[in-house]
Amino acid sequence: GVPVNSRVSSKIQQLLNTLKRPKRPPLKEFFVDDFEELLEVQQPDPNQPKPEGNQVNVLKGEPLGVVSNWPPSLLAALQRWGTTQPKAPCLTALDTTGKAVYTLTYGT
Repeated sequence: GVPVNSRVSSKIQQLLNTLKRPKRPPLKEFFVDDFEELLEVQQPDPNQPKPEGNQVNVLKGEPLGVVSNWPPSLLAALQRWGTTQPKAPCLTALDTTGKAVYTLTYGT
């Protein structure tokens, strides 16, 4: 785009060429298209340990009685429990020996 004059020095011409280059690399250099890899079915590792013991099945119990003041969703139930029972433990993480390491409590 810039006409080159014979009187323009090579350093100035080099500077102009540097300024003409894009400042950021194109987006395609930032992203890797791994869509084809996602479509490939991964084969299970033959050295992977096999499950042991009996298969567990879900048992269908008695239907719960419908109460009119139950929250409409699990999230609403957790919110209601958290506001009525603040600081009550809701989740505990155990280490390999079975000791409680972290306890997550409800908060308001």
